[in-house]
This record gives sequence, C-alpha cells and structure tokens, in this order.
Amino acid sequence: MSLGELARCASDASELTALLTRHQPDGPGPDPGVREAHRRALEALRRAEESARAPFSIGLVGEVSAGKSLLIGLLLGLPELLPVGEEAVTGNVTLIHAKAGSAQARESFESAVRVEYFSQAQTLDYLRHLRDTLAEQARKGGMSPQVVGQLGELPILEPDCGELLRFRDTYLSGGLAQSLAGVLHELDSLDQALRRMRESGLPLGHTADLTAELARAAVVLPGADAERGVDPRTGSWSGAASDSSDDFGGFGGSGGFGSSGRPAHSGLAAPLTADLLHATLPLIRRLVREVRVAPSVWDLSTFPGAELQFLDFPGLNSDFSAVRDEYLCGAEVHSVHTLLMLLNTGRPATSTLQRVSRMWRAARRSDSMEDSVIALLSRFHDLRVAEPVLESFRHDPQPPTRELLLSGIPVLRGLLASAERLVTPPHATSTRSPQAAMGPADRVLITSVMRAMSVGGLHERVSKKFRDKCDLDSQMSKADKRAKAWSDIGRRLSTDALNGGLDRMLTDFADDGGLERLRGRLGDHVSRHGAALRLGQFAERREEVVQALRELHGALEASGGRSRVDHRSETAVKRRLTTLSAVWIEVRDGAAVELLDARRLYSRGAGGTPGTSLFTELERDTAERVYAWPSWNRLLDTVHEEHVDPRRLRGDHRVPVRTDEFFAEFRDACREIEAAGSARLLAAVEAWLLGYQQRVVAAATELATVVTEDVFDLLRSSPDGERLAARLPRAASLRWLRDEAEKALRDTDPAEPQVDEERLRQHFPLRTGHILPWHPDNLAGSAADASSGHQTTIARHRRELTAMVLHQALAGLARRQRLVAEHLRSRADDFITELRAPALTGALVTAVAGGKESERGLAGLAEQLRLRTADSAYSWETSDWGSEAVPWGSGPGPFGGRPFGDGPAGGGPAGGGPLDGGVTP
Repeated sequence: MSLGELARCASDASELTALLTRHQPDGPGPDPGVREAHRRALEALRRAEESARAPFSIGLVGEVSAGKSLLIGLLLGLPELLPVGEEAVTGNVTLIHAKAGSAQARESFESAVRVEYFSQAQTLDYLRHLRDTLAEQARKGGMSPQVVGQLGELPILEPDCGELLRFRDTYLSGGLAQSLAGVLHELDSLDQALRRMRESGLPLGHTADLTAELARAAVVLPGADAERGVDPRTGSWSGAASDSSDDFGGFGGSGGFGSSGRPAHSGLAAPLTADLLHATLPLIRRLVREVRVAPSVWDLSTFPGAELQFLDFPGLNSDFSAVRDEYLCGAEVHSVHTLLMLLNTGRPATSTLQRVSRMWRAARRSDSMEDSVIALLSRFHDLRVAEPVLESFRHDPQPPTRELLLSGIPVLRGLLASAERLVTPPHATSTRSPQAAMGPADRVLITSVMRAMSVGGLHERVSKKFRDKCDLDSQMSKADKRAKAWSDIGRRLSTDALNGGLDRMLTDFADDGGLERLRGRLGDHVSRHGAALRLGQFAERREEVVQALRELHGALEASGGRSRVDHRSETAVKRRLTTLSAVWIEVRDGAAVELLDARRLYSRGAGGTPGTSLFTELERDTAERVYAWPSWNRLLDTVHEEHVDPRRLRGDHRVPVRTDEFFAEFRDACREIEAAGSARLLAAVEAWLLGYQQRVVAAATELATVVTEDVFDLLRSSPDGERLAARLPRAASLRWLRDEAEKALRDTDPAEPQVDEERLRQHFPLRTGHILPWHPDNLAGSAADASSGHQTTIARHRRELTAMVLHQALAGLARRQRLVAEHLRSRADDFITELRAPALTGALVTAVAGGKESERGLAGLAEQLRLRTADSAYSWETSDWGSEAVPWGSGPGPFGGRPFGDGPAGGGPAGGGPLDGGVTP
C-alpha cells in the first residue's frame, strides 16, 4: 500500500484509456452493445484515474488561537495567506489547493480564491443539526422530556428558521434561554443570513471568485476585528459596515490575483460585497484558495498530481460559533487523510479533543482516528515554565534524562501525555507492518510559528498591519530566547541521544520552529497511511472498471473479435514475467524499509557470510576512535590514584585542563567517520542486494526457458523490439542497482566531505570554558567534579564525547540512507513499470509464438484488451488484486544469492543471450 501502487492504478487506467480511444467502435458496423460497453468502460476508467490522481488532504484542527492559520501559511511560504488573531478569527473552513510551483519560482504566491455557499440540501442538514443540538442542550438544561421530544420532531423541509424560532419564542426564556445563548445566537445569525440571501437574490449553492480583500470577509468571524466593537453574543456592530480594505482587507495581500476592494460580480443583480459576505457568512460552506508553492519552500512534486490539499478548520471552542464550527468540520472530516491536531501550550485544555472524536465517529471512517493524527504542541515558546527552572536544566553538571526533565516541568509532561494519547490507538499492538502507518513516537512534534518566522526571515516581508496584529517583534524575541534555552537542554538530554525522541523535538523547535520536521512527517504519513486509506477507498472505483472491461471484452468476443495468438505461449510468458516482477517488487519495497534500518544492514563477511550490522560497526568504530585519542592516555598517566603530577600540566606534553581542548579531537573524529560514511554504506547496500540476487537469477532463468536465444533474436529484429529487449538483461541482475547507489552517493557527497565546524561546536557535549578539576588554578570546578574522583570525571567525559560522536555519525548515516533508499526505490519502481508494461508482454508473446501478431482493428481489440488488462490493476482474471503468486520458495537465506562477480553477470547463460546481466543505463 504505497504511493507507487496509486501511481500504478492511475498509469494503468491511462494506458487502457489510450487503447480504447485508439479503437473507437464508430460507423454502422459495430454492434450497439459494443458501442455502449465501450462508452461505459471509458467512463469508468476516467473516474478511476481521477480518483487515483486526486490530491491528499490534510486537516488542521485545534482550539481557538492555537495557530492553525499562521502555521498553514508558513508551511506554504505565505504567512499572510489567512487571517490570524489572538481570539476566534476563522469562521469558515478554508480549502487550500497547494500545487507545486515551477522550478524557476523563488517565492510562493496565491493565484485565485473563490467562495462556495451551502446548497439547499446542505442548508437543510445544517438546520437539522442546529435543531438536534438545541434539543440536546435543552434536555441537559432541565427542559421536560415531552417538550424536548416536540423540538426533536419539528419538521425541517425548507431552508427556513421559522419553526425553530417559534419554538424558541414559546418555550425558551429566562435562565434556560441564557444557558442556550450560544446556539440561539447561531439560530438568529442563520435566520438573518437566509433573509439577506433572499433579499439580495443570491441562490443557495452559489459560487463566485473573490478579490483578496473580499476573501477575508468570507471567513473572518463577526467580532474578530476588535476595532469594530462587536458583541460576540449579539453580533451587532458598533460601526457601519464598510467595503474598504481597512476594515476587511488582508494584512498585506497575497498577490497573484486581483486585490482591489471592488465588489465581486457573480452574474446576479446584487454583486458580492464585504457587507453581504459578512451578513451571509453562516451560509458559506467554505473558501477555496489556489496557491503555487515554490520548490525552495516545499517540494510537492512527489505527491499525486504534485498537489496537497489543506483544510483549515475553525477553532472548535469558540464562544459564539461552536455549533456551526463543529458542523462544518464534521462535513469535511470524511475526506481528510491526515489530521493535524494542535495543542495550544499557552492555554489550558478544553473539550476540543472530545468534539473531534465525536465528528470522527459520525463520519464512519474505516480507519482509527489515532492512526490518522499527527499531534503538535503548538506555540511552544508560550509554554508556561519559569526561567529559573530552564536555567537549572541548562547548567546542571549532570546531563538530564527525559524522566528528570519531565518531572521538573509537569506542564510539559502533561502536554506530551495528551499528545501521545491522541496518536495511540486504544488497543495498539507492539508489532506492525513496515508499510503501516507511522508509529506514535513519530507523530508527536513541537512547533512555534514565531520561531519559524524569526529564523526563516519571513518577518522581513510581512506588512506592518500583520506585524502589529500578531505583536510580531515581541513574540519573536520571546521565541528566540526560549529557543536558545530549549536547544541547550535538548542537546544535553542523555538518554534520547540515539532515539530521535524529545531531544530531537527540542532542537528542531530551536532550529526552525519545527517546520522542516513537520513537512517531512506530513510527507511520510501521507505516503503510508494516506496511500493505504486511498487504496481502500479506491477499491469501489476499481471494481467498476473491472466490471466494465469484462463486459466490453465479452461484447467484443461475441461480435467476433477473437485473436489468433497461441494462448499457451501467452500463458507461459505472462506467468514467468509475473514471477520475475514479484521478486523485483520485493526489492523495491525492501529498499523503502530495510535500507533505512542500520540494524538490518550488514557488511559482508568472509566467504559471503553476514558480518556485523551497520549500526554495531559504526558504534564500535566510534568507540575505538574516541578511546584512542592521545588525550586520554596522557590524562590517565597524569592522574594516577587521584594524584596530579604538576609537571604534566605544562610544556609540550601537557594534558587538557579545559573542556574546550577536547574539541579538536572531537571534530577530527567526526570528520574521519563522515569521510568513510559513503563507502561503509555502499558495502552494506551491496550485501543487502546480494540477499536478493539468487532469487532474481532463479526467476530470470525460468523466463529464459521460453524466451530462448532464438526468441530473443526475433524480438530484436525490429526497432521497437530492440528497445524492449534491452530490459531483459537488466531484469536478471541487481548489479546495476548497486551502481545506482554508488552514483547517488558520489553525486551527493563532495570529493572531500566537510563538516561544519560551527555546527559541531553547537553539538559539543561538554560545557565550553569549563575548567577541569586538575587545572592548576582550579578555581571553578563544579560540584560534580569535586565529589567524584578524577578518573571518574575522565570516564564520564569520554562516555559523553563517544555518545555525541556516534550521534553525529548516525545522523550522517541516516541522511545517506534516506538518499540511497529513495533513489533505489524510485529506480526499481521505474524498472518494474517497464517490466510489466503491456508492450513488453505483447512483444514477448508475439516472439514466442513465432512472430504471429494479434489481429488489428476492432476485431483484435478483445485480445489486446485482455492482454493489457491482465498485467494491470484492473485484471478480472485474478480475485486477489495486487497479490503476486510466488511459486518458488524463499531461498536458502539472505546471503544465498550468487555474488555479482561469480560467473556471467546475472547468472544467466553466457554468449550474448537475453540474460547476460545488466549494466547501469
């Protein structure tokens, strides 16, 4: 279940569409049944391709002022894209189509925006939701069951609030009305909006393009502009409505499309104005924005259609729009693949999480909410923790552990616990498939939009109005100060150093507000969980295509469209190609998972046996290098039984007396390991490929029993056949993938790898400027140094330096692993597409059959359709879609394959045959 499978579904639909388009049953000859079946098949393929290529959706949900709108803007490189504020601002769902910009684009820009109103059916549904919510709250408020029953049975047949308003006037007054003020206010607002729609002539279901300024009026809640003096309970304005950009305009405009304050013409007598949009806001379903994202901000080209959709939901705990907000979110949540939930670290928790859970259950999703969530501790710079507490963790001589840190900062412990509950299913198991959704530990992140604004330099390009509205200067200063403290603490966390846990969250927050890590996690989650969910939803579309193609094939055969191809030859070729493709699919899928785990990659030992794991090898190499530093021997010779020889503290052979003096050896060790990183990984990748080589050779040899040298020569006798035949040697050997890995590493790493010395200083684990206990002056030794022996101090520092060198080495290794894994997965996926192409299957079948081709034209379409469909995602000949039968066993173990250098490359017959092994193209 991957993006590759979705791409295959789309590609297969496109190829089959092209085949049917080339063979149109026009004219008086074809049977009417064939023409109708042909039309239905084309329509089913069109819908399937659209579904497979549809963009993934990411929904942002959180409490009021959790920072959702500004976070979306920063992710896309447009901080002023959406209106923001400290109180409830977003009053509608905003759907953002974020599409990859051109390679030349240096900045993101907004290209269009439009408003969509509720249809009549949606308006009726919202009215029923209001009625049911009012009944539930009235029941809780003490209203008699009989009256509540009358309310629940009020008919909602027309888009009109009359029945509900009459019930309000009859039964709701006094203290009960006061307790229901929120929902009653929303009922009044909806009634006024419906009246205004009728007066203006706007129909329900209306859509219209908007200018940049008018877009704000379609989404900002009444009362969000403090200077207008709005009472959130009554919605009454202290000033007259205005169409000026000062009242309703964006902070600085997004650029890229019309930004004047002129009314938006919708083809009706009454044009859309800011006043009309505000008055009809309760009936606006959503605002739709089109954004082009610069590759330097976020490369979206890897997603289907080079696009992502973001749904910015209203905050769910607004005082005066909670019912409508919940309805809007619930109406859209069914289409979300990833749910980004923001926990505001600067405010106490509310009932938001329970509301989201209710919406999820109401949507009847097939997946669990917890598997779909990425939890963010947003506005982390606002975390309420006293400065002295942070300083104590920054400067304590002993590196803090995660447990010690969280026990000292209970508010952080509580937030992390809440976030972890959001991403952990109630009945989570300890094991999961490598292709399953990311684990809970991967889906809890820390972010700060203010830190991101400061580091990224975007604050220099925003308008003064935006800067003042967000109190930008003050907030960024606060975020920068907190980033420094949390960065120091994150780097000193001892137990998380190798696990990518809390230490990484804190340092990522300090580096860029956590945005780059968030983009990566969103991409990973969409690629795994989103793709699996989409494939499950796609099953219905696929069945439609399969049924339509089966009916078309039957109609064509009934009309005489049979082929003369030898079916025994076809079966033999297809079965062997399927077996070979299955092995390559394992290689591709293994590259996406196994190459990322340093504990599952092994160097090649003597005689082809497995050596140590890459992680163990790196761990051992790091320890040997650090423990061999000359400083340690000189120190241990000098510090003997806690006695310090003063003569060894001076002269050419002096020992280190300050922590800074270890930095040169620390830097050199990091550089040496970094320089050997590519060669070390390449050796492990080669050993990993050898684990699959024997199975590739076995499958290719089986294919060679039908694709003999004579058949291969016949295949190469035409220009097209020559091109197709070139794929077979590559299918028999993994050597060319090994060469691809070497090329990827060579193209990425410089000839002489450099390590950023300034960044290394930031990761140096010892406190800089610290005087060691045996310093001649020894005026500032720490309490830990005084209470422990000198040799204990030496051992502690050596252990800390070893851990940090290993941390740096693993970080460099992980970077290379990601590069190689993605490159090999991509190259293998491309090759599998070539290997499974109907053109290759058809050419091989024709060659094996002695050159006899299928009948051309409509008469041969039945056979061509069956042949091309059989190797596609839409085959009707197998019941288990996507599973490949593997007739051979798993082989004699991971290193049982034939080495690349033994015998003919690929293990096939020598002498220029089709299986002589492949080379990098």
